[in-house]
Amino acid sequence: MNLNDFGTQPPAASSTNGDQRYYEPPGYYAAEVGNRPVQWKIVQSGVFEICGHTAARLPAGAYGCTLNQYGDVQLITRDLQVDDLIDFADSLPAKILHEIENFWDLGTLFQKHGYLHRRGYLLYGPQGSGKSSVVHQVVHRIVRGGHVAVFCEHPGFLTRAMEVFRKIEPDRPVICLFEDIDAVIEIHGDSELLQWLDGSHQINKVINIATTNYPERLDRRIVSRPRRFDRIIKIETPSASIREAYFRKKLPDLVTTGQLTRWVDLTEGLSFAPWQSWSSVWRVWATTSKRRLPCCAVSTIISPIAKNSTALARWVSAHRARSIAIKRFRFERRLRRSSRFQP
Repeated sequence: MNLNDFGTQPPAASSTNGDQRYYEPPGYYAAEVGNRPVQWKIVQSGVFEICGHTAARLPAGAYGCTLNQYGDVQLITRDLQVDDLIDFADSLPAKILHEIENFWDLGTLFQKHGYLHRRGYLLYGPQGSGKSSVVHQVVHRIVRGGHVAVFCEHPGFLTRAMEVFRKIEPDRPVICLFEDIDAVIEIHGDSELLQWLDGSHQINKVINIATTNYPERLDRRIVSRPRRFDRIIKIETPSASIREAYFRKKLPDLVTTGQLTRWVDLTEGLSFAPWQSWSSVWRVWATTSKRRLPCCAVSTIISPIAKNSTALARWVSAHRARSIAIKRFRFERRLRRSSRFQP
């Protein structure tokens, strides 16, 4: 052996500054990653892999579900940024919440008769009628009780996630939420969704809640077959008692100024959504000025939503006429003043 035969053509340097780029094998964790390897995962007998922190129980909360690049289930915490929720006594949402809370105690009865412990609700109605408020109240109740709510954007991902979830936590109550279910069907089709609603995957102790603004877009087989949706509920515009409770909570100044009854009458036939913009404008004006809200501003703000309420439309028309009269008076006054200084 001649050592002169080796090392006569060394590899060129990868960079002029001497930096080296090292190979990082799959599963390599950089030092700054929060979930660094802290323990060994037993893959099978005699085979171990590194893994980060683990939890035997999923923290109570709302989640979205997806799959990672390896096809493994991922539940991603969902932060629900919503306005303050108001519990209206004896309202339809309150009754739905009461039914759901009592449903969890019926597990033995369902098991006795050989049925899966599951239930379905379909809420439909015009936009802004309060469907999302009902959903968020249910989510807050279920999370407060230490359980889990999962929002579905892809029925196939949800099915896979629930199968894995039930293997880890077989008896924990779960609520699956399908907001705008007509859009979910339009994007992903209804095959996987119907299999889930029919209980083909044998997932127990679950409540499905779906909402839609367009019931005419849902095929009748979605709602006609029993047990897909046990209760199909139309969310109507709020009643006078609910409107009064809402304004008492959001705008307490209306009580002291004696305008509460008038606001309740004017908002007849309106959904929750217009109230929020109206209440926000009133609150901002009340906190920044001691003057009365100008009638021209009121008319401009409220007129787009007045078409849903006859009383409100009449009120807006009267204020618009008053605004025009005031503008005309001010214009004529300025004209008279300017004419005095003309030569």
